[in-house]
Amino acid sequence: MLNLNGYLGNEINESRKRIYEENKKLFDLCIEINQFCQIFKYELKVDDDDNIAIVSTLLYFKLLDSFQTVVLLYGYGLDTQARTVNRTILEGLWVLKNLNINPQETYQLLLEDEYFKKVNMLQDIKNNNDDFYKYISFNNILNVEEEMKKLEENMKRIGVKKIRKINAKEMALNSDSELEYYYIYKLLCVDVHVDTGQLTNYSINLNGIIEGFDDSPRVNSIEEILITTSDIILKATMVLSKIVKIDKTIDLKYYFEKVHIF
Repeated sequence: MLNLNGYLGNEINESRKRIYEENKKLFDLCIEINQFCQIFKYELKVDDDDNIAIVSTLLYFKLLDSFQTVVLLYGYGLDTQARTVNRTILEGLWVLKNLNINPQETYQLLLEDEYFKKVNMLQDIKNNNDDFYKYISFNNILNVEEEMKKLEENMKRIGVKKIRKINAKEMALNSDSELEYYYIYKLLCVDVHVDTGQLTNYSINLNGIIEGFDDSPRVNSIEEILITTSDIILKATMVLSKIVKIDKTIDLKYYFEKVHIF
């Protein structure tokens, strides 16, 4: 992409047209599934005192936005970035599954995880005692001790007695998602972390010798990733439909078949 603005330039529009035309059936399937999920989203009715349904619905909204993000990223040829977002959808699906299987326990864990992150952040700021801590303290930007006290009071008020971090593997294994974790998730993790093998995607190789660098649009994994992310959002829809008691069995069967025979 030899231009000044890369993916933000007008030149990308030609690539977008080409990518769509070459993968039209795949994109159209994703668009059809997204429309189904959007309609389902507006059918949702949740009681304001049903914490499980509220959290599950909010999580579904996030997953649906992330599904659309993966499709949009592939429209631009951002292969690695699409794979990275797809991993977050998979993690969210496991949490949603746990909210259906063990609702109260999982809801409590989500609260414990929320406060784990907040407490850890404050502890890191305080314990480092570096220039940043001195700056925010001297300028009264943040009173770490006061904020910690507020957190402890809130935890006591809502019944959070301990804090711990949500573990993706635990969420997967507790929801019978072993295959998703050990195969799909492990592969997607390569794109999230810095990996020298994955970085070669940005090089031009000739007989094992790097001849140059290449940041042009690419869709190397477009079919497996878009089919995977479509399967995930449909599974998320299935799980949420059980939680909020909306029967989507027939519709989901139709879309699952379309995805699995693509």
